[in-house]
Amino acid sequence: MLHILKRLPAYLKGVLLLTLLRPVAAVLRKTNKAYRQLWLVMERGYDARDNGYWFFRYLREQQPQVNACFVIDPESPDYGKVSQLGRTVRWRSLKHYLMYLAADMLIGTHVQPASPDLVTFYHLRQIGIRPRGKQAFLQHGIIGNKMKMMTYPGLKVDFFASGGRMEYDYLVSEYGFPEGVIQYTGLCRYDNLIRGNKPSNEILVMPTWRGSDYPRGEQFYGTEFYRHFQSLLRNSRLIRLLEERDLRLIFYPHIELQNELDKFKPASERIILASWRDYDVQTLLMRCSLLITDYSSVFFDAGYMEKPVIYYQFDPEDFRKYHYQEGYFSAEKHGFGPVSGTEEALVDAVYECAGNGFRMEEEYRKRLGAFFPVRDEKNCERTYRILCRMSGEK
Repeated sequence: MLHILKRLPAYLKGVLLLTLLRPVAAVLRKTNKAYRQLWLVMERGYDARDNGYWFFRYLREQQPQVNACFVIDPESPDYGKVSQLGRTVRWRSLKHYLMYLAADMLIGTHVQPASPDLVTFYHLRQIGIRPRGKQAFLQHGIIGNKMKMMTYPGLKVDFFASGGRMEYDYLVSEYGFPEGVIQYTGLCRYDNLIRGNKPSNEILVMPTWRGSDYPRGEQFYGTEFYRHFQSLLRNSRLIRLLEERDLRLIFYPHIELQNELDKFKPASERIILASWRDYDVQTLLMRCSLLITDYSSVFFDAGYMEKPVIYYQFDPEDFRKYHYQEGYFSAEKHGFGPVSGTEEALVDAVYECAGNGFRMEEEYRKRLGAFFPVRDEKNCERTYRILCRMSGEK
């Protein structure tokens, strides 16, 4: 019997699982207060550093009457700070499945919010089987590129948070969601950016990944990504600037490339290779005086704090080939800092920024204002009020 089950497609396994667990979840919802009017919050299941964490924290500190629970693996380095706030459930446990089926509100930073099994529940939704709870997509970062997987009806959610005005206009016009689903609330984690913004003597280099088909392992050494960033981490002019101004450079590649981190060999002790387990992205952003990125949406976070940004885009064709197509946002036309295509131009831009006291230039401040007409600490509050209306609560 077991060998037959193993051969079943994921969505059929999911149907069987739902058939078994749905009646149990329905009973628990009526008889157990832990499952009643439940708001289930999750990021990726193994971390708590993003919009999900900050929204959960807001709920526990400002709206303790909400029956909220955060999904996280107890082995996560972030488990301690979440468990101190309130109730948690182990990621992918039986209880997680039951809570997912019982919850009134499913809240997450990635597609299939709060789901215990992304693949299974994706297939189920394609054949019309959805959880009973309202689904709130808080986003992982502001969308600047074309992301077909997040367009309707491929992605079906009841609430889709937008972080900026230009993004909101783009999503509403191009992504096809029913009216009212997409809301310009701001991203929940941005509340803390303003409160905790304390620039120090650090330059943060944070490139994004290149898609799931990009070479990994030993083949990674031959990529443009590796060659360019390895060269940058050994650039003598850049290291001289770090020494002269008593600066540190933190190199933190996207979490999908963290397994390749040990392949990089900096030429100075002032350059730190930052592992995701040891460094919190938001803390690094609040602490840095300058952000260098390529195509990552993390520059929106830096911009929200009016920090200078430099784009290092040496492989636009490769990036578009392996990853996302360009959307409404062009770094050259709308970006919050200069765009460099070569290492020499990048280092020149870093020197210029340092000479300017690491302040954002007026041209880029104007662009920032157009993108973020609202910059405050009420993103969680706006999100909460919308979810309350969705759930029928006051």
